[in-house]
Amino acid sequence: MSTERTTLLQETKELLEDLKKMASHSYIQHYTDIPALKENRLALLYFFLNENGFTKERARILTIATGLVQLGIDTHETVKNQYEKNNLIAERNRQLTVLSGDYYSALYYHLLADQGEVEAIRTLAMGNQMVHETKMKLYLAERDNKMPLETYLSLRKTIDTALYVAIVNQYAKEEQMRAFWISLFEQTSAFEQLMGEWEQLEWQDQSPGRMVQFLLQKPGVTLALVLDTIENRVMDLLQVCDQLLKNWKPTEKQSDLEWVTSRFTNRVQRLKRAEEM
Repeated sequence: MSTERTTLLQETKELLEDLKKMASHSYIQHYTDIPALKENRLALLYFFLNENGFTKERARILTIATGLVQLGIDTHETVKNQYEKNNLIAERNRQLTVLSGDYYSALYYHLLADQGEVEAIRTLAMGNQMVHETKMKLYLAERDNKMPLETYLSLRKTIDTALYVAIVNQYAKEEQMRAFWISLFEQTSAFEQLMGEWEQLEWQDQSPGRMVQFLLQKPGVTLALVLDTIENRVMDLLQVCDQLLKNWKPTEKQSDLEWVTSRFTNRVQRLKRAEEM
């Protein structure tokens, strides 16, 4: 492992710890569940910014700010569209969850404004807008129950990557680098989304994820068929990510991102071992 790669991974670990501390407001922790950080996505973002001439401190600030916006999005996504009427506790928690998401959004703005990062504020705002517009499209399509799987996955991909794609489009120094990083964010996010659905199905006492619920609404679809579909797509995406990294230029930089497919492979192997038990 190169010294540069080791340093970047350590810096990423430290900034993620800083982000967790910023997100861990005692009031929010008491009344709502803080979503898990998108650690792999944020690590990739930090690598991208370093590759494109950002100072380490500026890359750190923008990565943390993006993590805060992502937390706001993920927190709002946990808000239920329907809840038990006349249940004051449920209504209070729902309102507090909405406010928690707003709090994270305010934190990102404050952090970047303090650094004079007007362009970054605008870029993340555009990405955030794209996320919410796409979430509305997905909600309407799910409600009508007429959406093919490929459309679902395409909309989900935009929701999961719009923040990062916005940053890549704004700050990539050349077109080849822009295309590589957008593809990497899209493919790795698709893998993580499907892998999460697979894990949620396989681990005991876990309810089906959103995509599984969507698929099971289709006529003639069984849980076994859904599992096979997800597993096959996960394995395909693992190969796509591996090949994408092997094609990255310059070749001497390829080892800097080996941890991506290594982590993904470990998750798949761990799940397959659990299935065999």
